[in-house]
Order: sequence, then structure tokens, then C-alpha cells
Amino acid sequence: MTDPANTAQVWTMPGHAKELERLRQTCKERLLPDPALLCVNRSEAAALLGMAPLATRDTVEQAAKALRAWACQAVVITGGDDADYADTPHASGWLDLPGLAALAGTDTGTVFATSAAAALGRGFVAIEAIILAKMARADALRHGAAAGTLQPRADFAQHSGNLPHFSLPVPTTVSGFAALRDADLGLYAVVDSAAWVERVVAAGVHTVQLRIKDAERPEQREHVRQQVRQSIAAAVAAGAQLFINDHWHIAIEEGAYGVHLGQEDLHIADLAAIAKAGLRLGISTHAYWEVCRAWALQPSYIACGPIHPTQAKAMPWIPQGNDNLAYWCKLLPTPVVGIAGMDVARTEQAAQCGVAGVAVISAITAAASPETAITQLQQAVQRGKSRPPSAAPLLPKSTLSPTV
Repeated sequence: MTDPANTAQVWTMPGHAKELERLRQTCKERLLPDPALLCVNRSEAAALLGMAPLATRDTVEQAAKALRAWACQAVVITGGDDADYADTPHASGWLDLPGLAALAGTDTGTVFATSAAAALGRGFVAIEAIILAKMARADALRHGAAAGTLQPRADFAQHSGNLPHFSLPVPTTVSGFAALRDADLGLYAVVDSAAWVERVVAAGVHTVQLRIKDAERPEQREHVRQQVRQSIAAAVAAGAQLFINDHWHIAIEEGAYGVHLGQEDLHIADLAAIAKAGLRLGISTHAYWEVCRAWALQPSYIACGPIHPTQAKAMPWIPQGNDNLAYWCKLLPTPVVGIAGMDVARTEQAAQCGVAGVAVISAITAAASPETAITQLQQAVQRGKSRPPSAAPLLPKSTLSPTV
């Protein structure tokens, strides 16, 4: 991963020992701006802080928090090549890549820091730069050493074997959910009532999501249950795959086919109960670290968005576009769903990117004739699939401004 000109500042212990020692001696004296990212291993972190060896994950987390408080905008403490801890403004947690053993005597720190600097220079936020650095290091270990040089391949970020697992805020050991009955999701209608579920499946939609928002109060529970129950009956009769958005507890109780969760619900929902009940699970993602969190859980599908601007939900994310969608489809071996801002033309483009499904909301529910819209959208899916697949870039673009 070539380090471009004017990359954001990354500090390492070997390269910035004097500056780090000065910061350790007096936190108030800032002779240089805080680096965007500090990359150190466990021994270096302990030495900088005057701590005992960092033998547990708890002590690593405490050290990362302390280092970030006085030395940098973001920090990653590496601990071998299978588990690193990142503490950044946008997300913090453990990045694991099981099964990757470091080669004896190999200086992986240089590859990691150089790759992180290159990613920051391309506009990625710190947590994304750390993920890309971990992927580059993994690729260099697997393939570079055999070639006689510890360098990642140009397409290191297109291989799912290099993609790390990112921990949830509340740790879980759950991983692996039931596979889709039909991985070809096609046109994926997202609607807000059982009446709409009945209407879209009657029009030939085979994948549908019941998304009833702002209905969490106890007095609304029975209404939601009736909507879920009625929707399940309609989907079963039509042979459609139905996902219940958010209301996982009711979905389990009513024997639903699947559940769809946003990132904010992953540490609230009982993932073990969902998996035990055999429900399929779809997860929304908007950025690299969210994809890594979903990847760690091995869900039934991963939704990527917003692909295009949308009015359905206020979000800070930069629309990903078709290049990013093609990238996620190439990288992930699990079914990918593209969502947000889809119309007929964009649905065709998304299908050409290689998605398993195209999620559509207003292009159906706001159409003068939803049935006609469904037919046109389904035809667009088929046209896109019949065309040569869109080429995927070596790297996606960042979906969040570093200033956000």
C-alpha cells in the first residue's frame, strides 16, 4: 500500500520515541500537533505509560484510553497479528483475525503503520485506516513473505480472508445464523404495515421487510404483534422471505422467518436467542467498521448503504455509490443487499454490481401504481443480472468525513 504525499501523521514508538517521551514527561507542553494515530504494541504501550505488562484485554483497553487522552487523536495497540485494540473517535473495540500467526522475526509494525498512514491520506477515518492496515499486514504475512518481501498485494483489500472481526460494545460469542432459503433475494420491499406486506407479496415480491418504527412503548406491543402475525401469514402463503425490523422478541415468539437489525440494535438484541430460534438475520452497515462487526456475527445477509441519497432516514453517511457496492459484493462471500435511493435505473445498476437483493421503499410505496412499479423494478433486477458484472475498485471510498 503506497504511502501518498501529504498523508496524515502516524506515530510509532521506533520512529517517534523522542516526541513520545517528551509527551510522557509533560502532557501540557505540545511542541507538535497530536498525531492522528499512534501505533504501538503491548510492550511499547506499557513502557510509555509506566505500567506493568499488558497481560489482559482489560489492561490493554485501559492503556489505549490513557494513551489517547494525552498523546494522540486515535490509538491502536497491536498484540500479535490476530488481536489488536483500537480506540478512536468513531468506534473502539477489538479487531481479531483468527488463524493468522506472525512469522518469527518479521517486522509487521512497519507494514501496519505505513498502510495506516496511506489510508488516512486517502481520507479514511482512523478506525477504517486501522482496519485497512490490519488487512494489509495479514496479506503481507500470508503472501509477501513467500515472495521474499513483506508487502501486501495490490488487491489485499478484496479478500475476505483478510477482513477482521470487530467486537461489539457488549462482547458476544454468538457467530453464525441460519442461511437464507433462497439467497437470490431479488427485489426486497421494505414496508411499514401488514397491509403493505400482503399487497407486495400478492404482486410477486419474494423478499419483504416489515419495518414499523417508533413503536417501542408497551401499549404499542400488541399492535406490533398483530402486524407481525398477519405479515407472517401473508408471507408464508406466498412463499416469501419475511424479515421483521428491530422487533426481534416478537419475531421469535411468533415464529418469523427472519429479523433485520441496525447497528444500534446489535448490542441490545438477544443474538443468542435469535440464532437458537433458527431465525435468519440481516444487518445494516454503512462503513468499514460496521461491515467488520456484521462479518464477525456471520449473519444471513449484510445490507450496505446508503448507496444513494435518501429521505427515509437522517444519517451522517456519505452515499456510497455503485463502486462501493461492487466492492462489498466482491469482498463479502455472504449475500449483500444494496439499499437507499433506489429507482428503476439504480436498481438495474445495483443488480449489475452483484447484489443478492435490492431494498426499495418509496419507489414502491410512493408510486402511483405500486404493482406497476414492482413489475418495472423486478425487470430492472433481471436486466442488471444479465449484464457483465461491474468492476470493483481495489478500495472503497470512505463514507464518513474525518471531521464528522
